[in-house]
Amino acid sequence: MLLLAAHRIEKSYGDRLIVKADQLNIYYGERIGVVGKNGEGKTTLLKMLVNDLEPDQGTVQSFCPIAYIPQLGMQMENEMGRKLKSNWKVPTVECSLSGGEKTRKKIAAALSSEAKLIIADEPTSHLDSDGVEKFEKEIKNFEGGVVLISHDRELLNNVCTQIWEIDNGTIHSFEGNYHDYVEQKQLLTDRQWFEYEHYTKEKHRLEQAALEKSQKSKSLKKAPSRMGNSEARLHKRSVGQKKAKLDKGVKAIQSRITQLEKKEKPRTEEKITFDMNQFKQIHSKTAILFQQVSAKVGNQMLFRDVNGSIKPGSKVAIMGNNGAGKSTLLNMIANGSEGISVSKSGSLGFFHQQLENLDENKTILENIQDTSHYTEHFIRTVLSRLQFKREDVHKKVHMLSGGERVKTALVKVFLGNYNILLLDEPTNYLDLPSIEALLFVLKDYPGTIIFVTHDRYFVRELATHILIFENNTSLLKDIDHLNITKRAIMKHEREDYLLAIEMELTEIVSKLSITTNKEDKELLEEKYLELIKKKRLSK
Repeated sequence: MLLLAAHRIEKSYGDRLIVKADQLNIYYGERIGVVGKNGEGKTTLLKMLVNDLEPDQGTVQSFCPIAYIPQLGMQMENEMGRKLKSNWKVPTVECSLSGGEKTRKKIAAALSSEAKLIIADEPTSHLDSDGVEKFEKEIKNFEGGVVLISHDRELLNNVCTQIWEIDNGTIHSFEGNYHDYVEQKQLLTDRQWFEYEHYTKEKHRLEQAALEKSQKSKSLKKAPSRMGNSEARLHKRSVGQKKAKLDKGVKAIQSRITQLEKKEKPRTEEKITFDMNQFKQIHSKTAILFQQVSAKVGNQMLFRDVNGSIKPGSKVAIMGNNGAGKSTLLNMIANGSEGISVSKSGSLGFFHQQLENLDENKTILENIQDTSHYTEHFIRTVLSRLQFKREDVHKKVHMLSGGERVKTALVKVFLGNYNILLLDEPTNYLDLPSIEALLFVLKDYPGTIIFVTHDRYFVRELATHILIFENNTSLLKDIDHLNITKRAIMKHEREDYLLAIEMELTEIVSKLSITTNKEDKELLEEKYLELIKKKRLSK
């Protein structure tokens, strides 16, 4: 059953196209996740779908009651009790509550309404892990359709049946959940690499053939002086004919080169490698020691008797419900509270949502350089990973969006002269590409990281240990099940396997450059893509 249809909608701000789509249909039972970088127009799209924002052109038709859950903190018309510009009234919710309570109210109002379509903008951004899991369960059981923007990869994997990606104003649809979307995107990238390598190999082969013919043409000698006139004329004619034939061949090859469909090299990210000679390492066995650490607010006990130690290089996730004291513990570590000992060679860098470490009147690059001993090239490499390209690094902080400020503050802490990082909700306000990039950078970080997040995927990918707060007690759990020896063996085996794949890939590209049979080419292309997939899964 069709719940909503958008036909040829388009929205621009000034001369910048924000969203453009020929046809978008939402059917009963579908769970659609909307993804894309910050500022790509995700919220704009949702506002057009609920007719809270008029498209510059095109139409949006709804065929059922709609419940809209706007992004927390945005002053939306429906939150003030007004009707949207459609035939259906969107349930309104109370806004004079705390972040978590307000979010729960909005979700409850949407689910308890008569709506058959829920459209939600970051509905879980202020929920704790239990709240996210409850929302996930309710959305799975909801009888109707769902469209949601989320930066929670785990939620998108567990809920979605389709992904809409907004990229440079255009909406691309992918069947399946977020994992399936990533796989399909990777296949497109693999195909681009395959076509690029085939193009460069063929171009090089043709250029070499042209060069050889050209050199052979130039090497043809004039008639020796000892030849008679008649012999000289015959020799000259023969040389001229050979030269003309060779030159014609060169031109034909050059024509073939110009006729090749040019393939651009897919963009790659520069590898981030820390200079361990510059990094201040902790040489003791313990980075942080907890001895009978407790905390309470007024008469309320948050947690008691936190004991244990964190080894240098560990990545520790602090987990628990809202109000359990996760951020409190980070502050206690930063302030050197009673019962907490930090290694004498330890240096703490603290990221929190207040972003007090940024100078509004300095550029992104200047802010980071103020406290970093790394080279400008390395700083820019890390910034590039977080989508700050080229001249972006010279933007002043007061001109940045919320997400850009968060990324700048993170890099400033990350590249500061520290070896222990305290990160309080580092993924808040970041889009999925930025979260992936941050995860990549933090994995390579050689120091110790203690972080608070509700992002389950982020925890699973980064954490070596988890400190769980539950019922006023705590438990420090080691989740690194592989010992160092086993890891080393696996790494060695994986490197050998990848080397074998690389050699086979090189052989296939070589065969493709000389194969003319269509069926053989198709088989080689299939084999190439299969090997690329194996290579990716082995990394």
